[in-house]
Amino acid sequence: MTKGKNLILVIIMVSAVFSGYLLTYIRYSNQNLLMENFRIVHTGNLISVVFFSLIALFSLVNIFSDGKYSTSGMISLLVVSAGGIVSIALSMLISGKDTKVILYMIFFVLNGYLLVMLAVLAFSRSKKIHYFSNFGLFLLLAFAGFLIIMYMSYNFTDDSKSYSGGNKKADAGVILGAAVWGGNRPSPVLRERINKGFEIYEKKYVPKLILTGGGSPNEMTEAEVQRNELIKYGVEPKNLMVEDKSNSTFEQIQFIRDKYYKRFNYSRILIISDNFHLFRSLQICLFNNMKADFIATDTPLSAETVINYSIKESFA
Repeated sequence: MTKGKNLILVIIMVSAVFSGYLLTYIRYSNQNLLMENFRIVHTGNLISVVFFSLIALFSLVNIFSDGKYSTSGMISLLVVSAGGIVSIALSMLISGKDTKVILYMIFFVLNGYLLVMLAVLAFSRSKKIHYFSNFGLFLLLAFAGFLIIMYMSYNFTDDSKSYSGGNKKADAGVILGAAVWGGNRPSPVLRERINKGFEIYEKKYVPKLILTGGGSPNEMTEAEVQRNELIKYGVEPKNLMVEDKSNSTFEQIQFIRDKYYKRFNYSRILIISDNFHLFRSLQICLFNNMKADFIATDTPLSAETVINYSIKESFA
């Protein structure tokens, strides 16, 4: 069994490297970036490298570990590893967004479970895999990671203080879209983003505003509603730029990157959204090598509502 065990573990090591590459490739291709833009310091890349390196490391530890490994246990490790690769590979062939998200989740769960099983196995004397207890440990670790992300989203501190003196400027302000209500009215959340956008424009933190957000058929887009409101406030139409096709934060920042940030050689942008939304926006900007500052809206939200939004942001 020793030779068979070692062969399976070598396959798992190679699979971990391949899975890490596929995940990184998808992450970059989803945002129309080339792999040559890879930077290990980006949060997502760093987590991926550490995560899959640990799978390879614990596989190596088990290769050189003495003990009686069961055949069924080793085969189960191989099946879980293969399931992860299959799920991430299928996500590249399927166009449906919801299906892709499900496949990504399966990929992360299987690889997280694999990492826990390999780690426990490496330090176990019996060399037996206890499937339910290992899965429970995986859920505990995943929940701890989720809480860390939620905490960082909930306690994000914006850059308003650095602009309060009036000396710091950005090339453009960006208002991230939010829901439009019946009658083409901005929802309270969108209204507060519009108000904050007008505030930074009026204080001359930025010379222009980029308005983002698509919409549903037969109604005005989020960006168009923003534009109408800001013109009512007295903003010159020539200083308002509209992006009305996007349906997500990823798409909005990607559009700004290609159409404005790179095209006009911006040195910095100033993004306006709700505080719980800014941590994720920061990570997207960093990943796209965009220098950005962030200012939170004054949307009045209860602690319970902010926690609910932070939970959604953590999943996102």
